[in-house]
Amino acid sequence: MDSTPDDDDARATELETLEAIYPELRRTDGARYVFDLELPVEPAAPVTVTFPAAALSDQALNGPASTAPAPEDSLQVSHLPPLALHITLPDGYPAKCPPLVQISTAPPWLSADRLSQLADEASRLWEEMGRDLVAYTYIDHLQQAADNVFGAFTAEGTLQVDPEHKLAVLDYDIKAKKAAFDKETFDCGICLDPKKGSKCHKMLDCGHIFCLQCLQDFYNDAIKEGNLSTVRCLAPNCAKERSTAANAAGEKGRKPKVFISPSELLQIGLSEDMVKRYVDLKYKTELESDKNTIYCPRQWCNGAARSKKHKKPLGLNFGETSDAESDEDEKGDKGKKGADKFNPGDLLSVCEDCGFAFCSRCFQSWHGEFVLCAPRRKDGELTEEEKASLEYLKLHTSPCPTCNAPAQKTHGCNHMICSRCDTHFCYLCSSWLDPGNPYRHYNQQENGKVTSCYMRLWELEGGDGDD
Repeated sequence: MDSTPDDDDARATELETLEAIYPELRRTDGARYVFDLELPVEPAAPVTVTFPAAALSDQALNGPASTAPAPEDSLQVSHLPPLALHITLPDGYPAKCPPLVQISTAPPWLSADRLSQLADEASRLWEEMGRDLVAYTYIDHLQQAADNVFGAFTAEGTLQVDPEHKLAVLDYDIKAKKAAFDKETFDCGICLDPKKGSKCHKMLDCGHIFCLQCLQDFYNDAIKEGNLSTVRCLAPNCAKERSTAANAAGEKGRKPKVFISPSELLQIGLSEDMVKRYVDLKYKTELESDKNTIYCPRQWCNGAARSKKHKKPLGLNFGETSDAESDEDEKGDKGKKGADKFNPGDLLSVCEDCGFAFCSRCFQSWHGEFVLCAPRRKDGELTEEEKASLEYLKLHTSPCPTCNAPAQKTHGCNHMICSRCDTHFCYLCSSWLDPGNPYRHYNQQENGKVTSCYMRLWELEGGDGDD
């Protein structure tokens, strides 16, 4: 058989060899010795990518007077968008000229100077190898250089990328990790059978892996039966191990999140109706376990009042504050315990379900801050001693007109100052007194009128009731 010119051309032989090694190689239509190849960039260790331009813009917004360091926007990735190689084997290659290389990335996370340097490496290797076939050696050289991201690290060991490419870089990393996970094989932690990654799910918080069928069966049954405490990672001692790891990392006092988020249940494959039931049941359970929950007084409603601690779910998402906000609230509550004064506006409660505004003390429709009301009580719930105590309080105490806290006078005048809310009031009639001139209440008024407490400032000077 007669040989064709291509068979005798070293370029054709090298190109056929490259096609056998890299099946993804694609020849350019209409050009005999031009091809394209994408090289994946998978660093040997996860890379911290920073976006310095975003930090600089924040600093510019803060103004030159701001001395606080600008926050650095960064993320850690294990996969970066691939290098797109466009290689031409020109006439005279390899004896007279090197291959012509063009390199690009989408998005352009490598600088133009760095890409130009990588392209020039082809000529350098061609010279070092005595002007011989160098295409495979060059491609292999780039693959090895990808382990340290082609030396593009800064002095701090990070990779700087323009902030406008952040979402594209993050999206590619997520998709690449998912593709790599789907190709692997794992032993399910429940049924112990080997399953392909495409049939498994890796728990987001702890990394344990189970097959989707086992997770779907277990979580569907748990939510149907209302057993929400079991809707968590199914690995034994998972929560304990994570708590121990958190303490070792210096995060003492912070409990690791054990419940599964609604979005993860959707990823596992549960139906939207089942996830909605899970969200609603969890909200109801939290309300019932909190003794401070206030319920709507309307018998046909009985919904919970709006609360900062337990927010009503929105669709398939928990309506709760973040962990950081919860930690700050707990610290704030401990620091302010006993220090905050009573605010009558805090008595206003609004039902989450029907929107009814009511007083959380008397459970009547909201009457404003300056109406004196008494707590709602049920006689059947009181013992004889409690009834006697209440009777004594009625006879020998006066309620603060603002917060309704009972006050008993042991001696002195009838001008009282509430220890709970600092309200000035009269002990005889529980009227508000002007803090600037509280004794005008006991004297003749400017218009000549007098109150029922006229000239009674020192009545009950020795105290009210038995001490």
